[in-house]
Amino acid sequence: MATAIATAGDTCSTRTNNQLQSKTPRPKRICFSFAAYGKTLIEHLKSSNIAVEEGLSDSEISDIESSLNFCFPPDLRSILQLGMPVSEGFPNWRSSSAQQLQLLLNLPVFSLLRRVSKNNFWHSSWGTRPRVRGRALDYARRFLKDVPALVPIYRHCYIPSSPNLAGNPVFYVDHEGDVRLLSNDVSGFFGEAAFLTENWEWVEPVWAAKRARRVEFWSEAAETLGEWWRSGATGEVGDCLEDACCRLREGGWRDEEILEMMKGGDEEWEKGGAPQDREAVAVHVRLWSQRLLRAGWSREDVVYTLGASSSWG
Repeated sequence: MATAIATAGDTCSTRTNNQLQSKTPRPKRICFSFAAYGKTLIEHLKSSNIAVEEGLSDSEISDIESSLNFCFPPDLRSILQLGMPVSEGFPNWRSSSAQQLQLLLNLPVFSLLRRVSKNNFWHSSWGTRPRVRGRALDYARRFLKDVPALVPIYRHCYIPSSPNLAGNPVFYVDHEGDVRLLSNDVSGFFGEAAFLTENWEWVEPVWAAKRARRVEFWSEAAETLGEWWRSGATGEVGDCLEDACCRLREGGWRDEEILEMMKGGDEEWEKGGAPQDREAVAVHVRLWSQRLLRAGWSREDVVYTLGASSSWG
């Protein structure tokens, strides 16, 4: 089971008789562990109407790993052994067939191969791209079979199985082969998850990753295969757009709908550009708001979805 990895205050020290008898309030002491964090997270998942089944046993974990040829990273494993979310979007590691789970594991690579077939992607480490599409796919498939497996957490969100350490980053990989870094680790991912209720006041564990660990292939892919606006919008503007689109996607909008919403009749965007200043972003935020309201969203939902962009107008 997961072991304690950080302690604020010496909770394990022996209290003296004088301390026990003292009426002076003692400072609150907090001990963070994977298990303590996992229990809190599971309770918040349940309170957010996420169906959670009994956690996976050691034998179930071993069977899954051996049959699908991958290893759960320790932090995700700890959470799944305390409780397994099974609502829509979450992989059901207990009830899904081996074929279904294998498909989920293969989806990120399949998505990249689809991007290769559209002549939109070729990694520099693979050498010169063959001119024949079929041969290019064969080359790409050969290289991609050795990259670290991505373990599904929720919908298009994955965590690498290798290195088999706690603190691996979480990546977003969609069906079009877009790869993006979502969070530094699994705690950061759940800390910002849109499916948790607003009363989820996430306190960063002391063991949370302060920066994203480099993961073979996927880290570089996230840097070079960013969302479509990365080629134009940079810095604060790019970060703003990226966060807003992530929230729209989590709210159920498809990528093509978000793209259309972002372009929406603006001549500069139609020419392939992107907003480069705060005023231009503010215009698009107002446009998004109007379209979301017309689509039936409440003002509260719109404020939450585009809340990260509220400072832009």
